Amino acid sequence: MKNQIIKTTTILGLFFMLAIASVNAQTPSRIEVTIPFDFSAGKATLKAGTYSIKRTSANVLAIRSADGKTTALVDAPLAIGSRDSKAGERLVFNQYGDQYFLSQIWMTVDTGRQLFTQGSEKKVAREYLLANNNAKPKRVEIAARTN
Repeated sequence: MKNQIIKTTTILGLFFMLAIASVNAQTPSRIEVTIPFDFSAGKATLKAGTYSIKRTSANVLAIRSADGKTTALVDAPLAIGSRDSKAGERLVFNQYGDQYFLSQIWMTVDTGRQLFTQGSEKKVAREYLLANNNAKPKRVEIAARTN
């Protein structure tokens, strides 16, 4: 009986390890995106340009400029999902007037990461709401390419 429990536990453990490896193999290790405007990502302010985004840990993503001169690490602790199979890999920004704040990073079509709103965005959002009769920010999506 004890041997049967050990065998069953071992087989289930192996199955779960293979399932996790399969999911990780399907997730691209990096995406590239060209952003036509300056934007804030976490606590960093980045210029318009081409960037690559790579997951460095479960919650942290590295955003690196194409020339390699600028790198920003962003904490994206919230996993989010989508049923829109046509949406594709993308970055989602909140736009307040001429200011853009990175909100979501979608490394795959159906799974993304949500960034927490930073203090600078909260301040801009309050000012925007007061100046624009409680208007919501515009949502801007930029398509990304897997690499």
